[in-house]
Amino acid sequence: MKKLLALALVAMMAGGAMAQVHNGMGIFFSDTVFDETTNTVAPAASTPFDMYLVLIAVDFANVGGYECGIEFSEVGTLILSVGGPNGWTNFGDNTNHLVGYQSALPVSGDGSVVLASFSVMRLNTDAVDITLGPSDPASIPGVPVVADHADPDNLHACVLATDDDTAPGVVARFNGDGIVATEASSLTDVKALFD
Repeated sequence: MKKLLALALVAMMAGGAMAQVHNGMGIFFSDTVFDETTNTVAPAASTPFDMYLVLIAVDFANVGGYECGIEFSEVGTLILSVGGPNGWTNFGDNTNHLVGYQSALPVSGDGSVVLASFSVMRLNTDAVDITLGPSDPASIPGVPVVADHADPDNLHACVLATDDDTAPGVVARFNGDGIVATEASSLTDVKALFD
């Protein structure tokens, strides 16, 4: 019986680990590479740098808008400016995004799209975790949301593009280790739990 339960557990975990992320929202410090090498940065104090809000593994052709909330674990982060392509209009503020695009924002061939770009400055070099969550108000409680441009009422709940088991919700860091992309999990990772 114990072996049967263990096999069932492995099968359930393997199925989840092998599943690909769809509509994964994250923050990266590159506008072309979206992985654990670009979701952390070590900025000098009082020096502006760029940060990008990105959607990966998008399962539709054009984005019409999105909602998310952004939080920093420590004070001392200044968002100098934030904007986006295709008539980006934010009805929220710099950390509470309720965004619509005037024209369709096409998803690239690799399934990713940069939703917004930020000019950011840190006042110190402390380690900071960046989390993504729902906007306020939220169309779908508890999660960031993206809208299909073809049908703005077709809302998709987003998962986080990266996943840190030790810090849930953290998608990027200043002055810390990179966070592994969610889709990088494999059956080998699950098997290692039972070795």
